[in-house]
Amino acid sequence: MTEEPTGDHAHEGIHPEGHAPMGVIRGLLNSVIEAARTRLDLAAVEAEIFLLRTIQLLLWSFAAVACGLLALAFAVVAVVAALWDTHRMLGVLGGAGLFLVLMGVFGFIAARTFRSKPPMLAGTLAQLETDQQRVSGES
Repeated sequence: MTEEPTGDHAHEGIHPEGHAPMGVIRGLLNSVIEAARTRLDLAAVEAEIFLLRTIQLLLWSFAAVACGLLALAFAVVAVVAALWDTHRMLGVLGGAGLFLVLMGVFGFIAARTFRSKPPMLAGTLAQLETDQQRVSGES
């Protein structure tokens, strides 16, 4: 005698038409969420690295400029003291002119440095573009 399944288990393994696509959609949605989480993790790491590098750059730059300017100030004071009796105004104006020239050089270097730095989250944006190309079917 064969027993026929009855009750709720009668059609086990056979899904009505609406249930099979739900599993596919759920899996697809899960994959999208995992990919988004990975990209957000990457963005967070890149932002942290960018921030740390910027802070480090600012601190070391400030220290270098401060030390250089203090050394230069003492050098100008030494020149003014040496020329005090004969050409004190020339020494003071020469020192001021030197500081103005250095201000221009430092400003130029700072502007060039900030223009040449890579944009923030460049790696994340590149990865998202790669993902978009994969989804659209491009190689």
